[in-house]
Parts: sequence; structure tokens; C-alpha cells
Amino acid sequence: MRERKVAIRNASGERLVGLETLPAAPSVKAVLLVHGFGVTKSEYGMFDTLAAHLAEAGFTAFRFDFSGCGESDGDYVGTTLSKQRDDLRDMLSFVRERGAGKVGILAQSFGTAVTLALSPEVDAMVLMGSIAHPKEVIAALFGKEYHPEGVSAARRSTRLGPRFWPDIARLDLIACVARIQCPKLFIHGSADDIVPLGEMEALFTAAPEPKERLILEGADHGLRPKREEMYRAAEQWFTRWL
Repeated sequence: MRERKVAIRNASGERLVGLETLPAAPSVKAVLLVHGFGVTKSEYGMFDTLAAHLAEAGFTAFRFDFSGCGESDGDYVGTTLSKQRDDLRDMLSFVRERGAGKVGILAQSFGTAVTLALSPEVDAMVLMGSIAHPKEVIAALFGKEYHPEGVSAARRSTRLGPRFWPDIARLDLIACVARIQCPKLFIHGSADDIVPLGEMEALFTAAPEPKERLILEGADHGLRPKREEMYRAAEQWFTRWL
């Protein structure tokens, strides 16, 4: 297994930085990891470990920073769901240009909203801590600092400008998931206090077959302390479908 840094330019000309984790033997099967709201491609170490697990299982794993996050260019205060959707589209094109014949996506939290908004034609998906109603879920993170006409500020100094809210309100993610035909695995922690379990259930109900769900008892939004179980489930899902 080896790892190397990669970078592309998005539609706005911003540099998006990522990491490509390669298995010991060449592979035409790839998994793109999509991080959540206001964080980075590491996902607090979860994606680092997951990329290693996937590479050991024979997949090339990619993780990247959305514009305004981590090592990528841009200012997150100007982000919108549509902008992140376009970033994801650009990264997915890059993964395919690297020679991937089959591609899966694993998304966490707000990354699931971005993935559903794009509704990409991939071979398999894993959606973790998935969000059906992103405006309500994200607004709740800001509490008294929710200012839809100005700049909202949340924990970790995440700031959002006013363009974010009308953009996100236009998207119906339940309708989006209903259009996605590839196999989908939904993973959610029963003790998730950021994204209620009902959010995942709404998406799961609307999603066409093939689909499965895994509720990790006692796991929080970051899937602690059940990350090892999640790693195994994700690896098995992609092994089954890619």
C-alpha cells in the first residue's frame, strides 16, 4: 500500500487537494470518500483508516478536501451545496480518468447530501449519517448564530454566507435518492445526536432496491465506538458490488 497527493482544478479554478491510497497490486476498482460539513478529507482520522482498509482489500481509495476546506483553495463562507456538488463531479471525473473501471462512493454526513444532489452514476454507495433535510439539520448546528441573511457561525469556526440557505432549500434529496439505481448501504449510529435516525429512515424508504441498512447500536455521529464494525461493513459492501 502506498499513498500520494493529487490535485485538480474545479470549475471555479480553485485547486482541490486529495490523497490517493493505492493497493499493493494495480486495481481498476476505486472508492471515493466524501467528507462532511466544515471538516476535511481526514474526517477526524476515520477516512484515513478507512482508506487503508480499502486499499488492503484491493481498492484504490481517494479522499479530498472540498473547496474552502483543509488544503484546498477557496473560502468556505461562500460555499453552497451546489458548489460542493460540482466539486464532487470534478473529483469523480478525475477518479475515472485515473483508470477506474468500477467506482463506488462512501459519504459521511453532509457529504451524503452532496452525493445525493449529484446523483452520480456509480456502481455502489455507502451513505453514513445520511441527511434527508439538510437545511433543517445544518441550521440546527448554528443555534443562535443562525443568520440566513448574513453570516452564520458554527463550532470549529465554520462560517456560512447567505447564499447557502436558498440554494439548499431548492433541493429535494428524497426525490434524488429515489433516482439512484446502484446498490446503497445506509449506516447510522443509534446515538447520533446531530443527524436524527429518522433522516436516514426517510431516505431508505424512498431509495429503490438494492439497498440495505445497518444501525450501529450506541454509535454517535462519528460512528464511535463502532468504527471497526463500519469499516468491515463498507469493505464487504464494495467487495460485493464492485
